[in-house]
Amino acid sequence: MSEIKKDYINVQDINCFTKIGVADNERAIGQSLKIDLEVYIDLVKAGESDNLIDTVSYIELVNTVDAVSQEKDYKLLEHFASKISESIFTKFSLVNALGVRVHKPHIPNPSFKGRSSVYIYRER
Repeated sequence: MSEIKKDYINVQDINCFTKIGVADNERAIGQSLKIDLEVYIDLVKAGESDNLIDTVSYIELVNTVDAVSQEKDYKLLEHFASKISESIFTKFSLVNALGVRVHKPHIPNPSFKGRSSVYIYRER
């Protein structure tokens, strides 16, 4: 495996809607989630060339998250985040590593007033 560089692209607050939750009724109605990505990629060439081919498009990253959100129903945020990372690695060969944070703003429990999120980090 090659050395992971410290350069990365950060895309925050990607809105997506998916059917997610442990309870059947929670998945049935679906939920809005927010996704943050840290996509580790060597940005030296893009910095010199000023050419999109030498980097990863923010829009394509957002489109990938959206596509994964529509693929199937999910029970766990952990599984959803893992599927996002797998899809990004499959589509973007320049990506060396990535971090995915999935925010679930609504927890269907009246006694829970906070927020929850899951963060995963994966390397190629």
